[in-house]
Amino acid sequence: MTRSFAITELHCAGCARNAENAVKKVPGSGEVYVNFATGRLTVSGDAPDSEIVRAVAAAGYRAEPLAGMRAAVGDETPALRPLLVAAVSALAVWAVAMFFPRSSGWGWTQFALLLPALFAGNGFYRVGFPLLFRGRPNMDSLIACGTAAAVAYSLWDLGRGRLEHLYFESAGMIAALILFGRYLEGRSRSRATGAIRELMSLLPDRAVRVLPDGRDEEIPVSDIRPGDLLRVRPGERIPADGTVREGAAGVDESMLTGEALPVSKVPGDRVVGATVDLDGALIVEASATQADSTFSRIIALVEASQSARPRAARAADFVSGIFVRCVLVVAFLTFAAWLWYSREPATALDFALSVLVVACPCALGLATPIALVAGVGAGARRGVLFRNGDALETFSRIGTFVFDKTGTLTTGEFRVDRVAAAPGFDETELLAALGAAEENSAHPLARALAVSARERLRTFPHAEAFRELPGYGVECVIDGRKWLVGNARMLKRAGLEPPPEPLSVYAARDGVYAGGVLLTDAPRPHAAEAVAMLKARGVRTFMLTGDAEPPARRVAEELGLDGFRAGLLPGDKVSELRSLRDIGAGPVAMAGDGVNDAPALAGADVGVAVGSGSAAAMRSAGVVLVGDDPRGAVDAFDLSVRTMRIVRENLFWAFFYNAVGIPLAAGVFYPWFHWRLPPVFGALAMACSSVCVVLNALRLAGFSPRRDRISHDGFSREKIR
Repeated sequence: MTRSFAITELHCAGCARNAENAVKKVPGSGEVYVNFATGRLTVSGDAPDSEIVRAVAAAGYRAEPLAGMRAAVGDETPALRPLLVAAVSALAVWAVAMFFPRSSGWGWTQFALLLPALFAGNGFYRVGFPLLFRGRPNMDSLIACGTAAAVAYSLWDLGRGRLEHLYFESAGMIAALILFGRYLEGRSRSRATGAIRELMSLLPDRAVRVLPDGRDEEIPVSDIRPGDLLRVRPGERIPADGTVREGAAGVDESMLTGEALPVSKVPGDRVVGATVDLDGALIVEASATQADSTFSRIIALVEASQSARPRAARAADFVSGIFVRCVLVVAFLTFAAWLWYSREPATALDFALSVLVVACPCALGLATPIALVAGVGAGARRGVLFRNGDALETFSRIGTFVFDKTGTLTTGEFRVDRVAAAPGFDETELLAALGAAEENSAHPLARALAVSARERLRTFPHAEAFRELPGYGVECVIDGRKWLVGNARMLKRAGLEPPPEPLSVYAARDGVYAGGVLLTDAPRPHAAEAVAMLKARGVRTFMLTGDAEPPARRVAEELGLDGFRAGLLPGDKVSELRSLRDIGAGPVAMAGDGVNDAPALAGADVGVAVGSGSAAAMRSAGVVLVGDDPRGAVDAFDLSVRTMRIVRENLFWAFFYNAVGIPLAAGVFYPWFHWRLPPVFGALAMACSSVCVVLNALRLAGFSPRRDRISHDGFSREKIR
């Protein structure tokens, strides 16, 4: 059992690691992950919620179980009041230090004006010192040590009547700047992690249920049950998944599929909750509760993907977890070195304080998760759902994209393409017999054949003594003669040899081969465009299908695929994927929609399930396309490539900033070039560092599919990256 908790008081990746370690010690806890970017604690196992909350509190943080869909939709923007208090206090201290004459009262006045800033930033001391004493320091510990040392040294000098080296204004400015950086970072993180809030805002709170006597009753959406009739007026959001029973309307499904054009809905058509009725009154029969709806599953997928630890974050999490301890050691060594070199405690303290406030573990801890969270959210808004960060990361490196045929590249609506009657048999008689035999079968090909035959012939004879032969076909009696209708294996079972040209369905009458039909389904409208786009990005495209070779070859040639394999069983597809992986460059992705595709989706490096497909396929996939447009696979690829590019940019910036900032603050370059970083500017740089990482990730919020060009120059992987 996996549960989620909202966790607060996290100020850096070290905080997240401390909370993780505390929860791991709770008996019964399994996999534990604290996502610093989203403020979410995810725990597997059967440990009681109360024990988990108690362990988090003992570590210095707060945790609250998340229950229900709306529990995860809070606004996490930090409070503005502490920042304003600290800013006014720091500016007052600075004004006194700069414009008033020095005296004993001058120094004590600065200290008195500094107190509001220290109280506004009391979290630095309330959290930082206890964690430091427990051996689990975080960024608050760095700020607390630095500002406390500055204030203590200033009070010591002030008590001795020395006014040359007072750091009251530095301590106030540091507190204000750190709070300012956290406020900006919090607002930016709230925007970057707002995908679930935006999705939840689309779901209406109330619905209108039509009672048996025709009266309308307004009810909460959570009270909807399967079978309820719901009235939807123009301009309203459809409150639940269901089927249209009365009326007709254009429905905006762009929040699910990314397609801006409305979809016409008439009686018998399915609709999805949270989509918008644009221009007509509808009566919808609900088919699912709110918890089981398509919309709820989408939200659950997004939340789960944002709460999973991606591979790309593990190294950065490890480094940021020990980063604060390293900074404390560097600050101590800096103080000792400058005290020995300059013989001036004030100079040594100045450099050590700069080291403490310039170091930024937040940037390291946020670099990967904030970009992945923003990427997952951007995909969710466009009907592309990544199950976790690992799927997004792997998808960005795929070298081969493999499609199932029926229902993925094609519509899955089969029609008779050609009737091939054996010598001595009439095509009309053969088609009529096939339609009569297959009308009672539940097999998709059989039903398609029966529908197509009835469209051509209007009527056909009645089949008697019907018996289905699983894996082979059917047998029946028509007008007193025994017919066998099915696949090539059925013919061989009856002792007959199939013709050289493969067909979809074969027939035999009274033990004599009678002929067969070729069934084909049309490619989806944008399938060829999707294939061309992937090839332009340097990705090889293949098709694996259980269909016969002629229709498979026709589809492959029409769409411009690099290759295909036909006549495959589900297990054969897994073997073919291994072969493609061995000869290809990069991971292999597989897209499918049926139950028989589930093994292949699980066997691929990344499985891609179309949203209209089976539940088994969606459970086996790492990426889910809510719509059935094949171009969604291209959108997923583009988004994953751009997200991983931003991850790399963020990691580079975080490491580069600390690699340059800490030596500069420590005065490494001062003896030769007189370069130094005053503590106030160090605090400003630290505040800006984490904000820059988050703002860089926010660029993903504007991700838009590029479907207007398919040239290699426009879509090369290098340019996307």
